[in-house]
Amino acid sequence: MKKVLVGILFMGVSFLVFLLGLMKFIPVLIGSILLFLSIFFTVLSFSERKRFKGLKT
Repeated sequence: MKKVLVGILFMGVSFLVFLLGLMKFIPVLIGSILLFLSIFFTVLSFSERKRFKGLKT
């Protein structure tokens, strides 16, 4: 659950950086790469599932 909260927070921050890029304060490329990576890792943490690791004897 912590990974999801960190991912959503990082997505919000990277969206603000992307908006700064659209306003020409920073390069748009940096903002778009950060936004893509934050969305990617957030979706990756959502799709992560528990796997069966075998019986412990």
